[in-house]
Amino acid sequence: MKLKCLSTKNSHDADDPLITRHSPISSRVSASRGFTLVEIIIALTIVAVLAAATVPMLKGFREERLAREPVTALVNLAREARLRAMTEKRPYQVVFHSGGFTASRYFNPYLQLAELQEFMEAGQNHPEEQATFDKNDLDNGGSVTKTTELPLAPPAPKYDEYWSEKYEMPADMKYAIQFWYDTEPTYLEGDIVRLWVFQPSGICQPLKVHVERESATFDVEFAALTADIVKESVDLR
Repeated sequence: MKLKCLSTKNSHDADDPLITRHSPISSRVSASRGFTLVEIIIALTIVAVLAAATVPMLKGFREERLAREPVTALVNLAREARLRAMTEKRPYQVVFHSGGFTASRYFNPYLQLAELQEFMEAGQNHPEEQATFDKNDLDNGGSVTKTTELPLAPPAPKYDEYWSEKYEMPADMKYAIQFWYDTEPTYLEGDIVRLWVFQPSGICQPLKVHVERESATFDVEFAALTADIVKESVDLR
């Protein structure tokens, strides 16, 4: 009698949930999901270095902007004074003084600070001029109603005699100017007043301006024909 031998080897189904299969690909993916301590330290070091380099750069930009601010204001006032001088055919000026600088029509070559202040106050209190008829005008018979058909000459333009614009220098700034005939720059302190005059032709004197702060200095040179900046330099301390 033949006996059948049954194998005692356990056979497991391929779908048995108790069986755990490890894929080499999934092992590599799971291992690459995190950062090592060395990598984190290196990343933080790079961020700290970039931050340390950026902060002084931003501070330098701010200091340069503050030092350039009065120069930008002076450029705008000079262009306006030059344009008015050429349009109205009379000289205009930029007055430099300890408080800043002021643009207005040219009215006194020996201008003093007190006189400039009086001019500014008069401009604030001066009412606007109203157009009036000339009673001695024969063409309109000294009245509002025109009595003849003769052509009238265009009236002379009326300009604002008290026009002015000013820039107040910040308290932590000081500045100096130098014309072509000056041997050294003149700091605007106390009652010192210097005039930059624009002729009806638009010509003005070449000018150098030095603006100084505790953390920055700004030097600029203006041309004689156009009053534009032809040279500038900034020094961040």
